[in-house]
Amino acid sequence: MTAITLVLAALATARLTRLVTSDRLTQAPRRWVVRKLPEGSLLAYLVVCDWCVSVYVGAAVAAAGAVGGAWPWTWAAPAALAFSYVAGWLAAREGME
Repeated sequence: MTAITLVLAALATARLTRLVTSDRLTQAPRRWVVRKLPEGSLLAYLVVCDWCVSVYVGAAVAAAGAVGGAWPWTWAAPAALAFSYVAGWLAAREGME
């Protein structure tokens, strides 16, 4: 495992999170899901919340890294949390000048 592997995984988590929560490319499916859920629903919020989605995306990226041998399985949980934090931190700064 190298530092570049961790950086790429963290940035991939950030990009995939943005794809799910706010990218125009996935706007139609996201709106469809939100419309199907009750207004003000916690589940609807989970679809558009960068911090929330990044936890699940980070877990998937960390698991993929462990399966691929990039890091041991014992690192999967802390890696997922770290990837999630990076994605949330970047999302919070998006649009800031």
